[in-house]
Amino acid sequence: FHAVKNANFKVEKGEFFTLLGPSGCGKTTLLRMIAGFNSIERGTITFGEKVINDIPAHRRNIGMVFQNYAIFPHMTVFQNVAYGLKARKVSKKETEERVLKALRLVKMEEFRDREPSKLSGGQQQRIALARAIVIEPDVLLMDEPLSNLDAKLRLEMRTIIKKLQRELGITTIYVTHDQEEALAISDRIAVMKLGVIQQIDVPEKIYKTPANEFVAGFIGTSNFLQGALVKEGLKQFIKTPYGLLDVAVSTQKEGPVTVSLRPEEGILKKGHQGEGLQGKITLATFLGDFMNYEIELAPGVIMEVNEYTKDGKTLREIGQEVTISAEASAVKVYDEEGWVIPS
Repeated sequence: FHAVKNANFKVEKGEFFTLLGPSGCGKTTLLRMIAGFNSIERGTITFGEKVINDIPAHRRNIGMVFQNYAIFPHMTVFQNVAYGLKARKVSKKETEERVLKALRLVKMEEFRDREPSKLSGGQQQRIALARAIVIEPDVLLMDEPLSNLDAKLRLEMRTIIKKLQRELGITTIYVTHDQEEALAISDRIAVMKLGVIQQIDVPEKIYKTPANEFVAGFIGTSNFLQGALVKEGLKQFIKTPYGLLDVAVSTQKEGPVTVSLRPEEGILKKGHQGEGLQGKITLATFLGDFMNYEIELAPGVIMEVNEYTKDGKTLREIGQEVTISAEASAVKVYDEEGWVIPS
């Protein structure tokens, strides 16, 4: 079993780079390799021009923030943050200055003498973050640091981490399984599956132009349908049992394909009219800024489509017959191996 296979990428200085994927995909193993906690069988890891394969973890000058905080319970907040500086034999005066600066950055200076047991989860995670940055690391590594926090605290800490990383310009590698978190916080994202990196790109491109079916399904919501790519003259379209969809792809090859369409890309028309996928609304949910519909194309075949209240839309009735269409560029087409066919 290969936990990580052929991972080959470069993280730029000052970049916020995220390893994203489901449990067991190899993202934490890859992070631990960079940290020096796991050995690698082949290949090299370099910081700048320096190969670090054989350098032990404690000499790599990394800051590490763990999922479970890893705060020392018998030490005060100040002592926890100062721990790495003490190990590096930094003077008492400089330690005081650097610890107080780190605590100010995470807005925890007033808790310097507090014991960790008297802090909330979010406060403990801030202390873990301060401890990681106080040593002025070459690289900051973060392993699912927000997964133990409640939803509101996750959002708050996400903002703190993003602002702090921008302010300090620390090269950061962040591990998460939460795709919304990855989209919100990252400069670039590497999506992983079964030890293999599927796609590396900026959040917008990961979402709008997924490299394959896995990325399209893992990032956000996508509707998938089986169909056949058909060409008539200069026109290309997907033929399905439920109707036709226009597409624009570079291949001239016809035959079986999979297509995906995001809910916000679908266009609804009342009744069964013209080209498109024909179905019936079975669930209508008002969500404030948009309405979400589940549309049954056939028994067991459901598509989601969103309509936005800013466009003057009002909630449609359950049972209404509708036709779903889309801009040709919005319909992603995948070959038999599941990789996207480019436009």
